[in-house]
Amino acid sequence: MELEYLKTANSLGMWISCIPAVLLVLYQAWIFFRKAWTLGPAVGVTTEQMKEAARSSFFASLGPSIVIVSGMVSLLASVGGPLAWMRLAFIGSVMYELPAADRAATAAGCQLGTNNMTPEAFANCAWIMTTCCLGWILVSALFTDKMETFRDKVTGGNMDAVVALTAGGGVGGFGYMVAQRMMPFNAASANMWSAIAGFIIMCLLNVYINKTHAKWAQQFGMTIAMFGGMIVGAFFLK
Repeated sequence: MELEYLKTANSLGMWISCIPAVLLVLYQAWIFFRKAWTLGPAVGVTTEQMKEAARSSFFASLGPSIVIVSGMVSLLASVGGPLAWMRLAFIGSVMYELPAADRAATAAGCQLGTNNMTPEAFANCAWIMTTCCLGWILVSALFTDKMETFRDKVTGGNMDAVVALTAGGGVGGFGYMVAQRMMPFNAASANMWSAIAGFIIMCLLNVYINKTHAKWAQQFGMTIAMFGGMIVGAFFLK
């Protein structure tokens, strides 16, 4: 039986409220694509290079997209389809959305996904999920145009240092997220074995790519590693 608050969460009014936000995301994606395709030749990028970049980006996005869809299942069971759809279209991280909703419900004196959830607690979840991510948006809006100046001051204009800084930032960010799933050590942890399996698969694919230069492995490598890690981790779920 559907919980009472989910009748509100899945109502027509919620769908009507959330659809414009998702359309805005699609419109932004179209604008970026059109701008890139138009300005590419002006900076020396050939049409073939742009097509190759589009293909690679499409295949590389499959893995993260499937992860988001799988995470959406748990979110829509808690806050309904419209809000889950809208929030993951904006942020795409169930690791943020679900804890935010849970804490908002707890602050309202309720428990997410149970009979004691009230429409007021659901409204609190919607507000918290939406407003608590504004920090990312404000930082992007206020400081994106200043990042290049900051980068040049840090690296002194040395392009080798720029490459090292960019690579180091990416490795550090992903390394931090992996470390959270590896520590403390727990031999029965599904997250830990998922991370280990994904790492091993990536290493094997890199060896294969270096030997064969196979394009399919370059395009699907991230997706294969992610799905391989998920499959291995599923065997350790209790």
